[in-house]
Amino acid sequence: MEKDILAKSIIQIAKEASAIMLDRNFEVMEKGSASNIVTTKDIAVQSFLKDNLLKLIPGSTFLGEEQEELPKDAEYIWVVDPIDGTSNYARDLGLSVISIGLLKNAKQHIGVVFNPYRNEMFYAVNGGGAFLNGEKINVSKRPFSNGMLCSAMCLYDQRYAKECFNVIEKIYEKSDDLRRLGSAALELCYLAAGKVDLYFEIRLCPWDYCAGTLIIKEAGGYFDIMFRDKVDLRRPAGIIAANSLENFEEMKAIVYSEVKEDHFNCR
Repeated sequence: MEKDILAKSIIQIAKEASAIMLDRNFEVMEKGSASNIVTTKDIAVQSFLKDNLLKLIPGSTFLGEEQEELPKDAEYIWVVDPIDGTSNYARDLGLSVISIGLLKNAKQHIGVVFNPYRNEMFYAVNGGGAFLNGEKINVSKRPFSNGMLCSAMCLYDQRYAKECFNVIEKIYEKSDDLRRLGSAALELCYLAAGKVDLYFEIRLCPWDYCAGTLIIKEAGGYFDIMFRDKVDLRRPAGIIAANSLENFEEMKAIVYSEVKEDHFNCR
């Protein structure tokens, strides 16, 4: 299937899945801690996405946040977070998204992120630019001193919180302000759209960043999957992103001065 047509099909599936997400009749369960939760809607949305996305490309495989096993190697692999920002979702904060990434031969091929609360459909095809509701988007031109950072403190593994705080403090001293929205995919897309300018998280799983980082690249921004050369389906990675090469290099210098390579466990 031609990739632009494929992207339109993915967008339609994401919109249909959002109807399940917006129905707030659900139960909440813990995934190992009170901070790490899953709802019955996460599971239902993932099931819907898996069934429908796999039909688009016969022979493709699927990795979703709410599954135990890694997918078999294939030319096309779907990398999906059915509800990114589940804690936000459980509290009805309106800051949760559906994130769909598609890898082709292990490279980021298509990214779709949908925020149904504001009807924001972000999407990108590798080499084809980035869009919000059909309009082309670009990163901002703000300098580091005027940059707004999105970041977090590694909620699910607080052993890394001090490193995160150290990085945030150093960036904050040189930039304008910071935000924590509670949805990595949404924050990455807001960087792509020029709403924020700098991004760092020490531990994201592939479904958190696969779609959003492609959208940043296609919007003219820069990102680094720390200590990796591509999306790693087996373990988390740190993510650095920025609106310009100059700001990106300054971000990398700060982050790598504080964060050392470690072997995170996705599960």
